[in-house]
Amino acid sequence: MKNKIFSTVNVFGLAIGMAACFFIFLFVHFELSYDKFHKNVDNLYRVPLEFSGSLASNGMQATNHPAVGPALKQTFPEVVDYARLVQLSTFSNTSMVSYTEGDKTTTFNEDRIYLADPSFLTMFSFPFVSGDPNKALSDLKDLVISASTAKKYFGRENPLGKTLSLNHQMSFRVTGVFRDVPENSHVKFDMLASIGVMGMDFMRTEWTWPEFYTYVLLAPGTDPHRLEAKFPAFIQEHLGDKMKQLNYGCSMHLQPLKDIHLRSNYSKEAEPNGSENEIYFLSIIGIFILVIAWINYINLSTAKSVERAKEVGLRKVVGALKIQLIVQFITESVIINLLAVGVASVIVWVCYPFFGRFIGKDMHDGLSSSGLIGQPVFWLGLGIAFIISAFLVGAYPAFVLSAFRPVLVLKGRLFQSARGIVLRKTMVSFQFLLSILLIAGAITVYSQLSFMQKQALGYNKDQILVMKAPAIFDSTIADKMGAFKNEVLSNPAVSDIGVSTEIPGKTIAERNTVRKISEDETHNFTPFFLGVDDHFIPTYQMEISAGRKFSPEDSSQVSDKVTTKVMVNEALVKGLGYKDDQAAIGQAIVFRYGQRYMNANIIGVVKNYHQRSLREGYDPIMYYYPSYNAWSYISIRLNSGHLSQDIASFEKAYKNIFKGNAVEYFFLDDYFNQQYQADQRFGKVFNLFTGLTIFVACLGLLGLSSFVIKLRTKEIGIRKVLGASIYSLLVLFSIDFIQLVCLASVIALPMIYFMASRWLDNYAFHIHLSWIIFVMPPLLLLIISLFTISLHSVRAALANPVKSLKTE
Repeated sequence: MKNKIFSTVNVFGLAIGMAACFFIFLFVHFELSYDKFHKNVDNLYRVPLEFSGSLASNGMQATNHPAVGPALKQTFPEVVDYARLVQLSTFSNTSMVSYTEGDKTTTFNEDRIYLADPSFLTMFSFPFVSGDPNKALSDLKDLVISASTAKKYFGRENPLGKTLSLNHQMSFRVTGVFRDVPENSHVKFDMLASIGVMGMDFMRTEWTWPEFYTYVLLAPGTDPHRLEAKFPAFIQEHLGDKMKQLNYGCSMHLQPLKDIHLRSNYSKEAEPNGSENEIYFLSIIGIFILVIAWINYINLSTAKSVERAKEVGLRKVVGALKIQLIVQFITESVIINLLAVGVASVIVWVCYPFFGRFIGKDMHDGLSSSGLIGQPVFWLGLGIAFIISAFLVGAYPAFVLSAFRPVLVLKGRLFQSARGIVLRKTMVSFQFLLSILLIAGAITVYSQLSFMQKQALGYNKDQILVMKAPAIFDSTIADKMGAFKNEVLSNPAVSDIGVSTEIPGKTIAERNTVRKISEDETHNFTPFFLGVDDHFIPTYQMEISAGRKFSPEDSSQVSDKVTTKVMVNEALVKGLGYKDDQAAIGQAIVFRYGQRYMNANIIGVVKNYHQRSLREGYDPIMYYYPSYNAWSYISIRLNSGHLSQDIASFEKAYKNIFKGNAVEYFFLDDYFNQQYQADQRFGKVFNLFTGLTIFVACLGLLGLSSFVIKLRTKEIGIRKVLGASIYSLLVLFSIDFIQLVCLASVIALPMIYFMASRWLDNYAFHIHLSWIIFVMPPLLLLIISLFTISLHSVRAALANPVKSLKTE
């Protein structure tokens, strides 16, 4: 109570440091906890597939051939079981699920439906609310659903035994309900049906369709590396002839399930994954915040040593031993830290509900499933952190204070040692260094995120409303689609409308081989296939660099008897080896569609655009114009008007023309930006804790400047009497801190360049490191520091010199 500023700065500085460190630890633990709630997690592995040779453009992908799982179990005794998982969207453009009871039908479009082997439910530990996971997918028409999905369709009724229909073509019986898949799962689904429901008996022998997530359960004690060493011979046995024929190679390895979220960035991932490097970086920030809070305590305690010198001297004169003084000061440190723990607990309790919403993740279920609170290691870690904070951080000031010589102290001849001043300046410089690095990091992250969201994509994604194509259609679908397009175009707010199998912002599912007609299969290139109509490119305002766009006459049933007209983008022109875009026009190519080879002529070249986020390079794409209208999306370009009224009119037309179909729509810019959720989450967390780090550093600077000025009170009075101006006094107080900021800046600049460059390497398209990233952080820190120091400096400079000279 006697030293209110000192106590407040220490308590709140430590409390904010502890609370921030706790939240970072919470987030890091959550990211590290992915998939660890499965009881077999230590023996569960995914089997990804990597291509080389003529199919090298495929790279490493998370999926594999459907026959791999059964063959692995049959070949290797170490493989106890396998499970395959594949999205229903691989086979069905739109998945509409309906439940009919009496005259009432509940219908929704569902995106998270997967097909799985029955073993998937026993290998993995997704808890069931009702039903038996051992039998839930034993029949081809069985279906298991999440608890929230059950509530959506059936309310409070018992869902077991109820019937759900898919696209009004297939009926499923609900045989199980599982708890909603927790956030810390690398794959999330709302419905699971048997993988055999599509009549795919050939899946045990199919080695040319790598679209299936394949998991294996290894026997306890199996060395995965020794098992992987047997894979080349296994691959050669099953794919040797095909690899030789097509001049490609492939490899497989065992990827631990718990490594998928942070250590996997393959193509065809089920969900956007996190980054192990970013987690490590956030962990370092958490430690930095706590270290800065500890440095504040040490700095303030040693700076205050002059005030407490006489107290120490008197205690020694009346017989106090050095050990007693050390115990006294460490006890004070323990009390300060206990108070800080109390304040930190209040901060955590108040802010916890908002933290998950702030970062956009529901961490509660994930933390519950990981059992963090019940783990002894968690409480042991907190105890160790407290001991370090209370005892080790308090030890240095304790030894400094207890070492004062009472004769010199009582004679008023105590001076701060040069070694102590150097140590304090070193610690302040270290704080400045960390602050500069974090400010530079925040600027880099913000600039890159802003760049990705504002960068020209090669098309105009603004004002595009996307509607899901009807899931239920018949032979009249072409006429109905034409009628719907005409109805929408009659609205003056609509400038164009196009249909396609995919939209920008989504990884294109279709992919197969293409080559020049003059070359053999060893020269295959593997682009993405995108089905579009003649209005797709104008709707998205894409540019044609050579040739022409599709016309209605180019629509054709893809067949080996017809030479199809196709368009390609610049990336595919380069991949096929044409010298320029114009050289590709009119050229004949051969592409594989399913199991058939078809001839095609190139009629146009589309300028490269970003189909996916700027983390990825330009995708090579071949565009075809199918006549069978197996569309997935309807894109509507709006130019003006009243959105709510326009959308209502589109819904009405959709329901009238595509009767029985659920209406689903979204705006493309929102959908496209969802790809950046992980980056935005990292940016939010990084910026939040950078701000807290600087705030804690400023608290220490505020307290330190207060004591420095207090020690120089008499000097201030003398200088003012001799004619010193307020400006010169402010410069005098600030010069030491300015020098420390400059020193920290010199050390920080090469570190900023190295770390920012490494982080930006994760993006195929990124900003260039400009002078702002190097100049702004030191300048900003200098302004913040001078403002903080001036809070005390101005008051001291304005004080009456008569009072200053009476301080002793």
